[in-house]
Amino acid sequence: MKNNKFGIHLIFGFLILLIGTSADSNDVIYWTPNYKLDWSDFEGKPRFDYQSISALTSSGIIHYKGCKDGEITFKIQAYFEKDNSWVKDEARTKHHLIHEQIHFDITELAARKLRKSLRERKFKCGEEVEFEHFVSSFMDNWRTKQKAFDLMSRHSLDKEQQKEWFYKIEMELSLLDGE
Repeated sequence: MKNNKFGIHLIFGFLILLIGTSADSNDVIYWTPNYKLDWSDFEGKPRFDYQSISALTSSGIIHYKGCKDGEITFKIQAYFEKDNSWVKDEARTKHHLIHEQIHFDITELAARKLRKSLRERKFKCGEEVEFEHFVSSFMDNWRTKQKAFDLMSRHSLDKEQQKEWFYKIEMELSLLDGE
């Protein structure tokens, strides 16, 4: 078997834009600093037709919005979808799980940056189109960073690059702690 079959690949792109409220589900994990992903969280059925992909993480950012006192209000959360995330047996290693956690951490980092920027920008009620464009540009940056991580770490095969990304993302999260 080729080494790239053991690489971890992230397929994301699940950007769900919800208005209103959403019931919590056992199928979704919202990012918290005290919880790290476990292979038991990957409940989806592996796709064996994806020969070069050994695991798939489905994560994204949900934003809820409303209007109060003339300003657009929002709630931004990073999430992981259990049912759409899967792993093949050959990838059930600590190293590969760390790779997947970094992807989830990158999602949380994007959520923090978005929350901070939205608080600084303060959109007025009636500027919903501008608000959505602003959020969309953050989503594009998030996707680019996810792809860069996979390219630089060669989908987890470059252990040194993965370690560098781990520390870089941890540092950036700590700098935005409380956002």
